[in-house]
Amino acid sequence: MPADVANNDQALIDFTCALVRLESVLGDERNVAEQVSREMRLLLFDHVEIDGTGNVVGIVRGLHDGQTILFDAHMDTVDVVPADAWTHEPFVGEVADGSIWGRGSSDMKGALAAMVYAAAGLERANLAGSVIVSASVGEESVEGAALRAVMERHQPDFVVIGEASDLNLVRAGRGRAEFTIETVGKPAHASDPGAGINAVHLMAAVIGEIEKIAMPEHEFVGRGVMCLTDIISVPYPAHSVVPSGCRATYERRLLPGEERDAIEATLLEACARAEAPDTVVQLAATDYGTYTGVRWVEPKWFPPWELGEDHHLVQEGLRGLRGAGLDPGLSSYQFCTNGAYSAGVAGVPTIGFGPSTEQHAHVVDEFIEIDQLVRARRGYAGITTALLGGTG
Repeated sequence: MPADVANNDQALIDFTCALVRLESVLGDERNVAEQVSREMRLLLFDHVEIDGTGNVVGIVRGLHDGQTILFDAHMDTVDVVPADAWTHEPFVGEVADGSIWGRGSSDMKGALAAMVYAAAGLERANLAGSVIVSASVGEESVEGAALRAVMERHQPDFVVIGEASDLNLVRAGRGRAEFTIETVGKPAHASDPGAGINAVHLMAAVIGEIEKIAMPEHEFVGRGVMCLTDIISVPYPAHSVVPSGCRATYERRLLPGEERDAIEATLLEACARAEAPDTVVQLAATDYGTYTGVRWVEPKWFPPWELGEDHHLVQEGLRGLRGAGLDPGLSSYQFCTNGAYSAGVAGVPTIGFGPSTEQHAHVVDEFIEIDQLVRARRGYAGITTALLGGTG
């Protein structure tokens, strides 16, 4: 019976390993999507589809009317560079030392597998409402865009983001923004640099002022972050030319309550202090295509979010996790997640809960502890039990 399989630890482990063996570096999720779709059908989900964006959407419907909870995990991963640094092959799904090793095991195919198996193990007769499992695409590039496609169609009442939380309940998350800064100089021959204005020198002064900006702090989420991620002269390469332009990119980790206009104003003030006239500060834009051909061209502003400790979803989520035998604390995501859309844009009550830790993401020799994987499945079922009356 599917319920027997769904509650079998070894079946969950095997499914996670199967997902890790399928390479799904950002933009190449098709094989994982097809594998997830097959597994959902074998486990007798009531509805399974791969939508136009490339997300897999599986639905388990209770026999009683009620609300809808959506569990989301992304299928895409970052690359394995540097490949020669790995001591465990990244796409083998090796089980060793109580863990599953490989790219995506922690971020976040383990959580996805646990969600699928938790939903499949629910007793429909006791379920008032519906459970949706979304296996989404493109999160490593455009947080929330794929989840937006799912939510616009299915309109969930609650969202659970499965990113790693060390089995704690997350009620807030940092957002992310990317700003480009362009200084304007005056070209001249490199043999006579004094005849021009070197835009790279102007940028160096701007960077010096930006690095002095004090980052804000949030009492629960922590500190904001400003990180210089690239810098390039214009033209590049500048053969025997004093560069007339220079572009730098800063990534800003956002705290609840921060607004775009205020951050842009702070950056412009830094440019003014650097005495770099005509400097342009603007929000960068993403241009990303999914494996199905859907294209997202939109600003790189992914909002922060926060849900109050006394919110119904937080309290019921805690109750459900404790009922599943877990001992969760409350925490926040320091990285950006698809919650930037579900909570930050759509305003749908959102929590996070997942196996493993943030520190295991994007690293060489990525792994997920099997004990955490198994307990995550129980946790997802427990959250559903508390909110919809299901049993798992």
